Amino acid sequence: MALGEKLRNAVESLRKATVFDKGAIKEASKELQRALISSDVEVKLVLDLTTHIEEEAMSEKLPKGLTRREHVLKVTYDNLVELLGGTAKKAPEKPKKILLVGLFGAGKTTTVAKLAKYYIKRGMKVGVIAADTYRPAATEQLEQLCGKAKIPLFGDKKEKNASKLVEKALKKMKGFDLLITDSAGRSGFDSGLVKEIKGINKEFKPDEKWLVLGADVGQLAKKQAKAFHEAIGVNGVIITRIDGSAKGGGALAACAVSEAPVYFLGTGEKLDDLQEFDAQRYLSRIMGYGDLQALLEKAKEVQEEGDLSPEELMKGEFNLDTFYKQLKATKKMGSLSKVSEMLGLKMQVPKEMLDMTEEKLDGFKIIMDSMTIQEKQQPNVLNRNRILRIAKGCGKKEADVRELIKSFKQMAGMFKKFKNIDGKALQKKDGGIDMQKLAGMFGKKKKKKFRIR
Repeated sequence: MALGEKLRNAVESLRKATVFDKGAIKEASKELQRALISSDVEVKLVLDLTTHIEEEAMSEKLPKGLTRREHVLKVTYDNLVELLGGTAKKAPEKPKKILLVGLFGAGKTTTVAKLAKYYIKRGMKVGVIAADTYRPAATEQLEQLCGKAKIPLFGDKKEKNASKLVEKALKKMKGFDLLITDSAGRSGFDSGLVKEIKGINKEFKPDEKWLVLGADVGQLAKKQAKAFHEAIGVNGVIITRIDGSAKGGGALAACAVSEAPVYFLGTGEKLDDLQEFDAQRYLSRIMGYGDLQALLEKAKEVQEEGDLSPEELMKGEFNLDTFYKQLKATKKMGSLSKVSEMLGLKMQVPKEMLDMTEEKLDGFKIIMDSMTIQEKQQPNVLNRNRILRIAKGCGKKEADVRELIKSFKQMAGMFKKFKNIDGKALQKKDGGIDMQKLAGMFGKKKKKKFRIR
């Protein structure tokens, strides 16, 4: 069971408790402890957190307008947000030079390209310097990544001195708003690595020095952050592979306690899989309460590329025409699994939908090309005769058409939940999320059967 699901279970036990007393709060605290410790959060941090929650939860004076249950839920949520980083510190909007550092396997090289694309989307002219002269094929990897997004790159495979390479690059790469430099790693933090990154730092003179950490390092993130900070003065962190590691909570908590601000999370292999970090949004998403803001940001990016508008994506009237456009935008939005996670519906969506392949999506497009305008806009008119005609027209099986209809109905149900969401209604006066309202939005409803005539 993942961290988010364990945390949600602990919070749900509080929300649903029939007897709301010290015993119920203690039991929920134990659930929180188990969830966090299994995610490699430092034991002392976990014990301090739950002690603080228990003390605040049982305070005699309640905040005005809150029941004891609502107060405890808010205290629990707020303390978890604080553990994972608290109020987010935004990454600089217009940095001039960024140096990425980290150990082997952290994902620096991929992150360089992701970061370059992130700032290009924000109107900056970005260039990349391939200064990893230690790892074989590092420059080739960066060439491939930057080539996909047409990002200007300077590399010199013959130059083995990283500082000299950076010196050459600075002479060649003029007129850029931002330069991002990749650096070499090692399997451990040793004197060779320290000497090399200090040399690059002296030559490059970056205003931003960011440490790249894999989420799987867990609480060791604290040790790494301290070591790199002492070497060159790290002033930001990017955590990669956050989507596939059970230790992501441990890494975030460790960075928070070391006072190293986490700016971004790497959530996948694609160049668009880089998200600004916000502890509250991250916690809401992993607990299954959704991250509507992140979804709308993704939708806005897709709209700018001419495929889909956020209004079309989020409105309740969801037909096959809209579904068709959504499928066209899926590769840019991310997988259906990620979209469902942002909506807070991942645990409610059938596995076959989450694991839908690009080949399957391409097949759906072919089927919809054989449909009439009416059939796309009013899918309820699809009866057996129409399905048979569509299957013959596109060279697919009747079962394939029925599978499309089933997938459409599942997707329509997901987006319909957001028809009446009022983002302002979720906000509390202190800026936090109203957990009671948010949790209620995602409660399970009785399924309606969709029958084809």
